[in-house]
Amino acid sequence: MVGSDKISFLKDTHGVSVMFATLLLILITIIAASGVAFMVSTMQKEAMNRESHQAAVENEELKIVSIEPVPAGDGNLQSIDITVLNLNIADSRISSIRLNDGYFLHFKAYDSSGAFDMHKDYPAVYSAGNRMVIPATKSKTIHLNFSDIVVEKSETISTAGWANNSTDFNYNLKMHPWKAYNGVDFDFYMNDTTNMTRCIQSGNFSINNERQEITFFGNNSGGNLTNNTDYEIFYAIDFISYAGSAPLENEPLRIELITSYINVFKELFTPPMPVAEVQFKVEYLQSANGSQSPNSYLILDASDSRDSDGFITSYKWAVWKDSGNVTLYDYNLSGMVVRPIGIDSYNDQDVTIDLMLTDDDGMVSRLSQVSGNLSIL
Repeated sequence: MVGSDKISFLKDTHGVSVMFATLLLILITIIAASGVAFMVSTMQKEAMNRESHQAAVENEELKIVSIEPVPAGDGNLQSIDITVLNLNIADSRISSIRLNDGYFLHFKAYDSSGAFDMHKDYPAVYSAGNRMVIPATKSKTIHLNFSDIVVEKSETISTAGWANNSTDFNYNLKMHPWKAYNGVDFDFYMNDTTNMTRCIQSGNFSINNERQEITFFGNNSGGNLTNNTDYEIFYAIDFISYAGSAPLENEPLRIELITSYINVFKELFTPPMPVAEVQFKVEYLQSANGSQSPNSYLILDASDSRDSDGFITSYKWAVWKDSGNVTLYDYNLSGMVVRPIGIDSYNDQDVTIDLMLTDDDGMVSRLSQVSGNLSIL
């Protein structure tokens, strides 16, 4: 009977379902708590990331501290170098640069030695897809060119490994443009270094851009190039620089820097305003016998010239006479108020005078471009 009771006890399942339900409830509670904790942790992390991003956006601060415009010689600008200071303790990345009504699609920058930044043996060309870094608490000088940026490179292809002229020959191109500018369009041509003649591609060789490899077709494949000379290949890559018309050298420049945080930092640079006048003066010169005779001369005065956003650093005058056939000064007479020599104020005719000003930002303006030359007829 005792054995029977023991068996009955062992087979008794009363309360098992309650225990199982309790354990399941505990498990569900643990899972739910873990899920809530994970959700809270994820939300906290996202909130911290948002706060960090917002702080990065708000703390970013760039300032253009100087510019150096380069005239093209035709009244327009050829290029501008701008120096940008990063006032933040984190790096900034430039996505785009706008000048007046146009954007720079591609541009270059200088390293600490004053040479252009390099990338894999090529000049680094920056764009929205290849953003330039302004290091934290440091400055960077950017080169903005109004004409296209043309990059040219070359390399010599050695045929020393082409043992059999009848078979194809593969050569890895060490200076293929895609090493530096992945996927960019480029032009190329190849010369025979012995005969210095242009090699025709059709039927002679092909270039695989993906593998950055050139294949010379052997005689069996219809090629007629030989393995007893090396070949030189020339690459040319054309980057569109400025989407707009180059500004005049005396035109105000509104520069906007757009960063990866979509912050926009603006600076306006205005050229100085040239104002000039000619003063006729007379002085009496005493001769050896004690008599005095009048001597007339000119004074060129630019003291009324102004610069609205800084100060004028250079005054340079140009003077021509005899309808421009005689050059007395070619913007090499310096000074705010000057006394040119070589002019007879009574007898010389058709005297033309121009004034060129440069301000502390490097902005240049000429009297001839603003109000016209001064003339003495």
